[in-house]
Amino acid sequence: MSQPSDPVDTFSLLRPRDGDPPNLRALRIAVLGMGALMILGFGAVIARIVYLTTRPPALSESATAAIAPPATTKLGLDTTLALPQGAKIQSQSLSGTRLSVHYVSDGDESIVIVDLETGQPVGRIRINTAKK
Repeated sequence: MSQPSDPVDTFSLLRPRDGDPPNLRALRIAVLGMGALMILGFGAVIARIVYLTTRPPALSESATAAIAPPATTKLGLDTTLALPQGAKIQSQSLSGTRLSVHYVSDGDESIVIVDLETGQPVGRIRINTAKK
């Protein structure tokens, strides 16, 4: 077996040798520079892939809007909802800027829908529980 050759000295590639054309040194520098640039570029691509795969996915604008609370309302904490005397609230539900309140009063059931931006009822649904 032959003896392994001496390791190549990188800087010896840049030194001019006898019989080399004058532009060969510039060519060697360009090749080494582009090689280093490729290594840095691949490192940046790999770092970006690792970064994107290790962080949680970002929410889209529509998903963010669905999670966000409704816009600031004009309705204060001192607003009164007019219900019949003796009414008992069974349930309530909030959807966007609308609040629905289900109540029972003297055997009659109703649902009132209130716009939270204006504080005014926008609808009332009377529930008929009489049997036919």
